[in-house]
Amino acid sequence: MHLQHVASHHIQAIARRYPILRQISPTAILLILFWVYAIHYGERSVSSNHVKSCNWSEWEHWPAGATPHHLVFIADPQLVDPHTYPGRPWPLSALTESYTDQYMARNFRLINEQLDPDSVVFLGDLLDGGREWSTSKARALTAHQRKHLTDLGIKAPGTKRSVETSLSFGQSRTVSSSSLSERDKDSKAFVHGENGRWRKWGPAQWEDEYDRFGRIFLDPRQLYPKSDREAHVAGEVSTHPTSVENGASLVKTEQYAISGGKTRRVITSLPGNHDLGFGPGVQLAVRDRHETRFGEGNRVDVLGNHTFVSIDAPSLAAYSQFESGGGDSTEAQAEERKAIWQPTMSFMGTVQAPVAKSTSDYLDDLFPDRRPDGRTLLQRSDGESTKLSKLTAAVQGQAQLPVILLSHVPLYRDPDTDCGKLRELGKAISIRGGYQYQNALTRSLSTKIAQQISVAGEIVHIFSGDDHDYCDVSHRWNLVTGNGKSRLQNIREVTVKSFSWAMGVRRPGFLLVSLWNPVNDKGEAIGTAAATVQTHLCLLPDQLGIFLTYAQLAGLTLIILLVRAIIVAIRGNSTPDTEDDEPDVPSRLALIRSRSPDKQPISLTNGFSTQNKSLSKSRQRAASTSLSSTPAQDSSHLSVQRSHNARIRSVSPHTPSPSNGLIEKAGLYPQVQWADPSDDEESNVGSVGDYGDGDSQGKWKRRPRKQSVARRAWGEFWRGLGVVGVGAGGWYVFMVRTG
Repeated sequence: MHLQHVASHHIQAIARRYPILRQISPTAILLILFWVYAIHYGERSVSSNHVKSCNWSEWEHWPAGATPHHLVFIADPQLVDPHTYPGRPWPLSALTESYTDQYMARNFRLINEQLDPDSVVFLGDLLDGGREWSTSKARALTAHQRKHLTDLGIKAPGTKRSVETSLSFGQSRTVSSSSLSERDKDSKAFVHGENGRWRKWGPAQWEDEYDRFGRIFLDPRQLYPKSDREAHVAGEVSTHPTSVENGASLVKTEQYAISGGKTRRVITSLPGNHDLGFGPGVQLAVRDRHETRFGEGNRVDVLGNHTFVSIDAPSLAAYSQFESGGGDSTEAQAEERKAIWQPTMSFMGTVQAPVAKSTSDYLDDLFPDRRPDGRTLLQRSDGESTKLSKLTAAVQGQAQLPVILLSHVPLYRDPDTDCGKLRELGKAISIRGGYQYQNALTRSLSTKIAQQISVAGEIVHIFSGDDHDYCDVSHRWNLVTGNGKSRLQNIREVTVKSFSWAMGVRRPGFLLVSLWNPVNDKGEAIGTAAATVQTHLCLLPDQLGIFLTYAQLAGLTLIILLVRAIIVAIRGNSTPDTEDDEPDVPSRLALIRSRSPDKQPISLTNGFSTQNKSLSKSRQRAASTSLSSTPAQDSSHLSVQRSHNARIRSVSPHTPSPSNGLIEKAGLYPQVQWADPSDDEESNVGSVGDYGDGDSQGKWKRRPRKQSVARRAWGEFWRGLGVVGVGAGGWYVFMVRTG
């Protein structure tokens, strides 16, 4: 009891010192605590729980002692921009952009923190409107620059000659004379789509989205959240003289390397139709910009003893696509679009060379003591032209690892092919197309891709994106593998869900892939033949559902506050008004009453006499006022001197009446303070009787009106709502800003 009394005393003291705390009720405190828990769960715990539930050990099944390569596929982040929801007003579109970025950044950081993958591969559509933003206009080449590029085998001196150029992976690409024609030179000029609808957004918009993508997915704090990564200068690269002549600054660019633990490989080069366009809608200037920043769309990578072959499917679709009139593209249409699809087609036609080169380099790194033999890929010096036939012969018999094909656009399947039980919307991917998109490649083009890629090795899996929803199907083709044998193959293709919650699916996700393929120094598998790829779909939180939950909790909070306000108002109305009745502890000193000799009652409150209520109610300001009385006058009249500078003073009655109770009890009462009468009527002068108690002042001063139950309830409701809103809102802002 003593502790309770002390605590209550301290609480009352704090409430008196900070009056605002009197507005905080126990109900408001409980609601604030409830909101703190709900917001923390919605902004932190739910995402962490979803990612943690996908731990590798929960679903992968390999022999004891296996050390698989862990890979994460992320599809269609499609950063929200003005192109995504063109009809939304500015505040709503800005909030959508902010929340989608935060959602992806938080979940990507949790993936790296809790799952710690070895590699991360993006399956295209990195930006939503990348194809719509204009490119910077290139400066014309000088004669010296043209000669330098010709010497490097990049540009022919005339328009009739074909030139072979070497790509970064060792493959050859033949540029036909048509690609050097005036028509294809003009194709480098950017043309705004949708009749110039996005003309006011230019290169700056694309650069801004590129920076956003880097902050979300490529920042070291996102890739390595658990370790302190330090960037250090690994080397310097001077600006090439040809670039300087074309206007570039002569500076030395510092190349940085990040150290501090395991290095995670990230591949972002696979383009999507929202990055480049689709088919004939692909613009060379847009494709060049994308490949300059994100990497070559057609490439080969070796990860986890598997060969990953990526193809630029949006550009390749210009060779064969569904035409509006029905059917596939004709040969004449394909010829007109040759500049778009030819690089990818040439890459697939010579895919053996880059696959063999990448595999050989990978095995050399994996087995440093490995001795080169006759199967080593033929090396070429700069400027040396090697015939395709010789290059193909040089890679015969090379070590071949299992091949995994990556394409942003899914390969063809029969309409209504069941995508499996993990699909969220509908049953199958519809086979159709529209402006700058097509849901699947044509049947003929899909078969051509599978036949040419299988020459480099057996295709064991295909991964794609674009659809935004999950789909798991199996293709059946009669293919010729790298060893020259033809056989019927069933190849599984998984279409990965979108990573963003703004792409039409309530439950975004990503795909976990576990690769285990032990090999010897010749690239031959060790042990029994078995599946080398295992996959698992990991779902992310339903962000829209979280917002709806917040809305429901907000409605419940309003109901609770309203019910409480009504109850408080009803109880307050049934309780006697302490302002009208005599309070337990009076705020004004009430003096005892006595009678004058003429038996007239005299009521003194705060020292004011109210005997004669017929006296004048006006008073006149003056330096001093003297009211004197004759012996014949009533003994209750007092002589009062009032100063202009001191409107409240202590005065003691001086009438020596033996019957006056104040005189009889002198010294037993505290000093009497004269109350200041009617501050708002300073020009009135009254007699002693004017300084009366509430009864006399009630005739000229309005009393506060008692509030109705509804008014009290309304005020109490808004006070409670303000307290809960400030507490919960402040916590929500903190959680959102800290990611």
